[in-house]
Amino acid sequence: MAYKSVGRLREIVTVLARHGFFPLMERLHLSRLVSVPLRLMGRKIRRAKEGLSEPVRARLAMEELGPTFIKFGQILSTRPDVVPHDFIIEFLKLQDSVKPYPFKDAVKVIESQFGRPMGEMFSSIDETPLAAASIAQVHRAITTGGTEVMVKVQRPGIEETVETDIAILGYLARLLVKYVPESRLYDPSGVVEEFSSVIHREMDFTLEASYMEKFRENFSGDPRVMVPKVYWESTGQKVLTMERVSGIKVDKLDSLKEAGIDTERIAHVIADVFFKQVFEFGLFHGDLHSGNIFVVSQGTIALVDFGIVGRIGLEMKQNLADILIGLASQDFDAMIKVYERMGILPEGIDRASFEREYYDIIVHYFGRPFKHVKIGELLLDYIRLAARHSVRLPRELLLFDKCIIELEGLVKLLYPDVNLLVESEPYARRLYVERFAPAAIAGRALSTAGGYADLLAEFPSQAGRIMKKVMDDKLRIEFLHRGLEDFMGEVDRSSNRLTFAIIVAALIIGSSMVIAAEAAPHVFGLSALGLLGFVIASVLGFWLAVQILRSGKF
Repeated sequence: MAYKSVGRLREIVTVLARHGFFPLMERLHLSRLVSVPLRLMGRKIRRAKEGLSEPVRARLAMEELGPTFIKFGQILSTRPDVVPHDFIIEFLKLQDSVKPYPFKDAVKVIESQFGRPMGEMFSSIDETPLAAASIAQVHRAITTGGTEVMVKVQRPGIEETVETDIAILGYLARLLVKYVPESRLYDPSGVVEEFSSVIHREMDFTLEASYMEKFRENFSGDPRVMVPKVYWESTGQKVLTMERVSGIKVDKLDSLKEAGIDTERIAHVIADVFFKQVFEFGLFHGDLHSGNIFVVSQGTIALVDFGIVGRIGLEMKQNLADILIGLASQDFDAMIKVYERMGILPEGIDRASFEREYYDIIVHYFGRPFKHVKIGELLLDYIRLAARHSVRLPRELLLFDKCIIELEGLVKLLYPDVNLLVESEPYARRLYVERFAPAAIAGRALSTAGGYADLLAEFPSQAGRIMKKVMDDKLRIEFLHRGLEDFMGEVDRSSNRLTFAIIVAALIIGSSMVIAAEAAPHVFGLSALGLLGFVIASVLGFWLAVQILRSGKF
């Protein structure tokens, strides 16, 4: 690891230790990177911070560690199969709002992106940013053509920072797998890889601009939704220029009431617009916190920041529709069948236990008045149940659930009696009915027939290739041994220690024989060569004992 990365790793470990996670750093064998005073105070710090819960301390540590870790926390909030509920609630509070960087740096990024002076694109631009986030900040500007726009400019050096932090997160994930065996169930390295993919897509502003255009097209006939227009002539990978949005942040209740906005109506609009994205377009905004939704006028909202987008195929739409209908009708058998159809139930699942826990969740939530049912918490319980039984849910479904949690908190702030199950029901039932329409059935039949036709057409050539390999003696069968990697590693370590111990024993026996033979030269009346052998054997034996004790395995 490069010197700079080691320095950043030391900073990360120190921040985590300062927020009460020193025992975890010890377990990961990283305590040596913590300063001696902080190391000595590690336990005391944890006791001093007992007034703060562990999820709160984790959120504070991520905020202190900066842009990459804020984004990482936000991504973790979409993984209730990996992260406990209390942590998810805290990570959802991670606001992507940080200290702005100097305006002169923004100018350099703009001019470097387009290879020409900024004055050729913008007649004026506000030096004070409208908003500053971990990856970019937004400035008001006026184009040379007189159009009012917003310019999103990427932070200088953010790519290098992100790459360094991702490398360190990958290293920490490998340490977790090595020293915290129970973490393997949650695939830490896989989580980091997913985060790396998401944040790299989010740093490509041309991709975000393309999604904005797609959403703008989808809602072109819907007066309830405004999506900013993209100005491609001044948009690149690090700069995004879009139509200026004038509105009130959706969580500013006092400002909304002063403007005469009906918050109940806005709550229904936001919910309906989300389900329309999911069930009609199969493309939905994946980051529904209050900073990304503005109320433009009575009954009209604006959506901004399309860095995270979810995509839902027809099959997943139908599965989601069945899940929501099953929830609304309290039909847990139907929901179990959805999981079976998705093919995500593991072979060794305890079916009776899974169904019993599933039913318990339904009774727990639907045993109360319907308006008090929180669909977000209900979905979280189902996701945790799935994780306990090793059911691997698709990422699209997890992102949908995360959006439901955010959406529910937002609309209930505007109007406490809104119920997302009721809001989703028209879309879900429409999909359910459409599935059994004659045209849909005929389409599926044709698709299935086409698949079989392709299989039959390809079978002769595939069979020929297999027979050729058999005739040429090139047919090879590979076996995958699951779970044996760690076993083989332990065998290697054990055999190495045994070999080492044999060498130490041989040194002791050989040295004893040399001393018994009184071989010259002599020291204190004993053979010097024999004494040297005893010293070497003692040092090696002590080192071997230390290694065994440190491993915790006797």
